[in-house]
Amino acid sequence: MQGKSTLPQKAPVARKGRGGRPSAEQVGEVDRRILEAATRLFLQHGFDATSCDQVAHQASAGKASIYARYANKEQLFTAVVRHNVESTFAAPKDLPADLTLRERLRAVGNGLLLHALQPEVIALMRVVMTTAYRLPELARLTDRMARDRGVRFVAEAIAGPSAGTAEAIARASPVAAKFIDLVLVPHQMRALLGDDLGELAKKADPTIDEAIDLLSRGGWLDGWK
Repeated sequence: MQGKSTLPQKAPVARKGRGGRPSAEQVGEVDRRILEAATRLFLQHGFDATSCDQVAHQASAGKASIYARYANKEQLFTAVVRHNVESTFAAPKDLPADLTLRERLRAVGNGLLLHALQPEVIALMRVVMTTAYRLPELARLTDRMARDRGVRFVAEAIAGPSAGTAEAIARASPVAAKFIDLVLVPHQMRALLGDDLGELAKKADPTIDEAIDLLSRGGWLDGWK
């Protein structure tokens, strides 16, 4: 009976993926380059003067890569707007549990204004407004995305320690919407009309305090502390 061979066995050769399928990391990198290039071009040239060919060139991606992700330029622009809203209207950092209601509203109000008054945000809003007559649904979507996100953050600040419950968030949402109308909307409108962003930022604290006082006198803050 022959003994078993003691020669080392060759390691199995790794098989390449069929068709050179890109990894998830590579796909994510292409997604990022397309969105960044599209954002730059839309902000520089506006919606009408930007083409998918230009985006593909600046993103160093094939035109087919864009159309595999977005059916047309409108969908690409919508993705740019959605990405902008989600990245600029970031969730505020966890607020200390011992803050008063006024302190929580000041913190979240300042955070929202800081993000909303960024030059890139205002510039993109202007592009959205110039396309509103042809793409009204996009304008409504942009407003709804930003508003819903802001209302959620303010509602959580109002609810405070009870923010983890859906019932508390739902009850605080009408108050939060009123706060957004008093604080965020006027500042963004002034920014869109060309007011200096630095000067608007300086007015944040008194604007927020005035809004809190108005809500308090109107009974909107009753039951919250």
